[in-house]
Amino acid sequence: MELSPAPASVGRWADLPEDIALTVASRLQEADVCALGGCSRSWRTACDTDCIWERLFRCRWPAAAAEAAVASRVQGWKAVYINQHRRMAIAISNVVEFVERCLNSGSLESEYYLKAIADLALIADIGFLDVQFFLFSRNHGAIINLIGLHYSIASLHVPPTEVSKALQARQVAGRKVCVNLLKLGRWFYGFRLPDEHESRKISLSELAMSEGAETLAILNRGAVHEVFRLRISLADIDK
Repeated sequence: MELSPAPASVGRWADLPEDIALTVASRLQEADVCALGGCSRSWRTACDTDCIWERLFRCRWPAAAAEAAVASRVQGWKAVYINQHRRMAIAISNVVEFVERCLNSGSLESEYYLKAIADLALIADIGFLDVQFFLFSRNHGAIINLIGLHYSIASLHVPPTEVSKALQARQVAGRKVCVNLLKLGRWFYGFRLPDEHESRKISLSELAMSEGAETLAILNRGAVHEVFRLRISLADIDK
C-alpha cells in the first residue's frame, strides 16, 4: 500500500513574527494600515503600534510632529493622528462650505475663489495629503477639486506632475471647468472699444500640466484692472 505524503504545513499571515509584521505594516499608507488591522487580532496589535502611527504622522504633518510627540506620551500616536485628522477635516470642511454658499448656479466669482485659497493657507500644518483626502474627493464638484489643485501648486509648491498623479488616483482628473473673463473695452481716440468676453474650458489634468499654467496665472490674479470680471463654472453647465 502506497502511503500518500503528509500535507505540507501552510503558514498563515497571522503567524508572522512581530518584527516582520511591523515591517509589512510600516510600508503601508493610512487606509491600508486600517484595513490590515481588521484582518485579525494579531494584525490589529501590529497596526496599532506607536511606531506605525508616528511614521504616518511625521510624513503627513512634519511641522506638527514635535508638539504631537508630547501628546503621544499620554494618548499614543494613533489617537494623536486621529485627532489631527479630525481637526483638518473640520477646518477644510469650513472652507468647502463657504465655497458652496458662494456658488451661484454652479458658478463662483474670483473673489470668493481666491478667498477660499487664502483661507486654506491659514490652516496650520495643512499638507498635500490633506488636500487629497478632503479636496480631491469625488464627492465634491470640480470647482472644489480645482481649488485643491491650485492651492497645492501655488501655495504648497507641489510639483504639477505629483498633483496630476493624485488627480488620476482620485479619479477626478477628467473633470472640466470653464474660466470666463470679461475685459472692459479700451479707450481709443475718444471712443470706447467693445468689451471682450473670453471663455476657456479646461480639464483638471490639463491645468496640472504646462498648458494650464497661463489659466492658473489668470485665476491667481483674479479680477484686476484689465479683467473686470472673472468667473469659474462647471464646463458641462456653462452656457
